[in-house]
Order: sequence, then C-alpha cells, then structure tokens
Amino acid sequence: MTSPFRQSGAEYTSAQIRSAWLVHGFTTLGIVAAMLGLRDVLVGKPDYAMVWLLLTLLIDGVDGPIARALEVERRVPRIDGFLLDLIIDYVTCVVVPACFMYQFHVVPHNNFGIAVLCVMVFTSAIWFARKDMMTEDNWFRGFPAAWNIVAPVMFLLEARTWLGAVITLILSALCLSNMPYPHIARARYLRPFTIVGATIWIGGVAVGTITYPHHYYFVRVMLVVGSAYFIALAFIRAIHDRRVRQAGAVAPSDSTSAAETH
Repeated sequence: MTSPFRQSGAEYTSAQIRSAWLVHGFTTLGIVAAMLGLRDVLVGKPDYAMVWLLLTLLIDGVDGPIARALEVERRVPRIDGFLLDLIIDYVTCVVVPACFMYQFHVVPHNNFGIAVLCVMVFTSAIWFARKDMMTEDNWFRGFPAAWNIVAPVMFLLEARTWLGAVITLILSALCLSNMPYPHIARARYLRPFTIVGATIWIGGVAVGTITYPHHYYFVRVMLVVGSAYFIALAFIRAIHDRRVRQAGAVAPSDSTSAAETH
C-alpha cells in the first residue's frame, strides 16, 4: 500500500516537498493549541486559555499566505490543506470558545446558556460547510464563526450573561446570512482601515489577557472601538454591495430601452 505521506508532486525537489510538509505541520499545531486551551478552560484559567486562542488566531492568519507562496497544494497533493484547515478551525474557532463561554460565564451558566451554545455550534457547523463562504475579494458571506476572538472580547468587557447570550444568538443567526464580513488579513475593500481596526481589536485582547485579572479602562476602549469598527465595516460593505447590485440591475434595462428607441 502506498503511503499518502510519500506520494507528492514529482516535479518538486525533496527539499521543496519537505518545506510543504512543514507548512502542514505548522497548520496542525493549531489543533494542539486548541487542546491546550481546552485544558486551561477545564481547570479554570481564562487568561491562559485566551493565550492559546490568540495563538490559534495567529497560526490561522499566517499559514494560508505561506502555503500559497510555497505551492503546498501542488507539492503535497494527497493532503487537502483546505479541509485540514476547516477541521482545525471548527475546533479552535467554535468548540473551544463554546466551552470557554460556558465555563467563564460569558453566557448564563444554566440550561438556557447551554441552549444558546447549541445554537452557536449548530449554525457555525453549517457556515463551515458553505461552498460560498468567501467572495472573490476575500470577504466572508455570513458571520465567519470567529468565536475565538468574540468570546475573549465579551469576557474581557465583562458583559452581562444575558447580553452575551443575545450577542451570541444574533451572530449565530448571521452565520446563515449573506452579511459581509472582512477577512482581517486579505480583504481588499478598505484594507488600510481594516488593518488599523484589527490591530486595535486584537491588541486589546492581547493586552487584556496579559494584564488579567485587572480590567483597565483603555483596554475596554480598544475592545469597544475595534468591535464597533468591524460592525460598521460590515454595514458599509453591505450597503456598497446593494448599490452595486442595483446599478447592475438598472443598467440592462437602460440599454434595452435605448435600443428600442433607436
């Protein structure tokens, strides 16, 4: 039986194939970080758990560009890097954050809270199975189940559990919508502003994690500003896309009328 770990693109050198395998190994470290994060959730260490969640965010953000630059898909054709990434992302972005949100009272610590999280994991699974999850200019369709950043933000803001439940249900519903959300690193529309917003948002989580259990006011400001930016950006893009669609719908009728007049 031929091993799937040996059959690779013949047109590449052994060194190039090894480098591609290293990228797959780096991607798979995300699931290890998720396991360690889950361990810290279970033993009641939210700050340590948030460190692991931030690490999964970092890994997920940089492995894709590296994989594309090194043509990993062609160098190791027997391994589906996209599928590997989806499997890891569902655990790191949904399963571990769901446990985090229940254990650290981001949602009510009762059956209602469990029901909210059941809705969250259900809709997130459907989102991860979408074939149209991303546009050509790297915007997600529907909320991209990024709970590994949303959960720490709500925790550090010390949101009331009922508010955490409401936000979770709203975002879960948006997973099933076509509401646009930017890929933080790759979305081209308003990219300079998005980079600044992401830096403020993720920086707030990082500083809040390092300084926990202290909840400094400037950290709250960073988290609120970052969150507000991405909410506003989603609505701005939605309005932009609607206008583009309307312009596209009007243009053919205008040309038809012109032809009939001629």
